[in-house]
Parts: sequence; structure tokens; C-alpha cells
Amino acid sequence: MFEWAARTGFNGVELSPRWLDFHGMALRELRDLRKEIAAACLQVSGLNISRCILSRTSEAASHWARLQRSVEIADALGAEILNISLSMPTLPAANRPPLRGGDIGEMEYQRSAELITDLANRAGKVGVGISLELHDDGLLDSPELCLQFLAQVKAPNVGVNPDLGNICRGPGRPDWEAALKLLAPQTNCWHVKNYRNGNPAPLWQGDINYDRAFAIMNEVGYEGWVGIESYFGDVLDLQERSLEYLKRMVGMRPFSRCEDTTA
Repeated sequence: MFEWAARTGFNGVELSPRWLDFHGMALRELRDLRKEIAAACLQVSGLNISRCILSRTSEAASHWARLQRSVEIADALGAEILNISLSMPTLPAANRPPLRGGDIGEMEYQRSAELITDLANRAGKVGVGISLELHDDGLLDSPELCLQFLAQVKAPNVGVNPDLGNICRGPGRPDWEAALKLLAPQTNCWHVKNYRNGNPAPLWQGDINYDRAFAIMNEVGYEGWVGIESYFGDVLDLQERSLEYLKRMVGMRPFSRCEDTTA
């Protein structure tokens, strides 16, 4: 997989426990993995820890322990960012009502902010940044709640991930451009995917105009990682086509981290 990513033209790879159980790996195995990724001329851009629940469930303690362990893993792998989506328990029914961040009590927000502040302090000591993902079914499902939460945390190594696809796949037509303008100055990691009328779509065919989105990010001088997420069809083919689309759009030349860039 790493060799494929490098051949395709990616500069880094974001690791998720959905497809690699790095929480179950020993320190020696993590160091070997880092060497393997570096040998493919890639960097670990970050770890994506999705759907963390820090209150209202008996599993909150295990989720918190997993986040603490994730900081150690990020340090071992040389990952720049620990991306986190803060969720809440949801009903299992397919037709369940959506969980809104605005319906969650202030005490739960405060508790989660205290824990993320603690986590940020731990991460800062090893040079790892924390990115809080704009995500449906959780505490931070709107740009306003993301900014309020950042204000509660008040840590210099904490920013946001304005994953617009997460708010465009639900009911209604959210104003993704207004959301991005609010979050762009605080962004330290950015996931991109697209939807059309609530259904997954290629980056270039969905409701989000990524040409405009990248212009907004360029206006604030964003220079962090952009992670392409693909969840349908031939995923590898879609990843490759999405990368080429973005590179053409921003005028990026092919680049390998194994190049000698000092000349």
C-alpha cells in the first residue's frame, strides 16, 4: 500500500485504526513501520482517531486511554497531527434522529475540553498537533461549536479540521463556504471528500466546489496536510484520480520526499 501511494504521487499517508491496528503494536513494531513508510518516500502525516466519546458512556475511560496511547504512537511514527472527531453515543436504528451538538449539555463540553487540553499538553511535549474534526453526530457538528470548543481548550498546538463532507452528507443544504471561511484561519489538518444530494461523489462532481474551497484556504495561507478520503467504488482508482484533480487545480508539480531538494 505504501509503495502504491508513493508511485501514485502522494507525499504522506494518514493512518487509521480502521485498517491498521497501530494501538496493538509494540514500540519496536512502530519504529519498523516508520522505517518502512520512509523507505517508500512517504511521511506519516497524521493519525485519524474517529468517533471518540469522552462522556455519557461506560466506554469513555477506554476512549480516553486510547487517545493518550495515540500520542505515544504519533511520536513513535513521526506523525505531525492527531486528528480527533468527538462523538456521542447514538441509537442503532437506521432511521434514528440525528444527534446535534447544540443538544449536548455544557458540562459535557467542559469535561471534554478539559481532557483535550490535557491531551494537547501531552502532545505538545513531543511536537504533535491536535486537530478537532468538524463532524456530524458529535460535539463539533458546526463551525461555531468548533470555534467555541477551541476557545475552551486554549492550547497553541490545537486546531480544526474543516471536513466539509461531514456536514454536506446529511439533510439540508448547509452553507459549506461560510463554514470554511470561519474555520480556515484555525485549520491545521484538512480532509477532503464530496457528496451530491447526500450521496458520495467524486471531488470534482459534488456539492462542494473545491476550486473555491482551495482559494479560501490559500487566502489564509494554509500550508498543512490535505487528506483525500474515498469511501465508494474503486477506492484506489478514485484516490489516484482525486489526487491528479487537486494537483491540476492548484498547479502542483509531482514531488517525492526522496528528492534532493537542496540543489
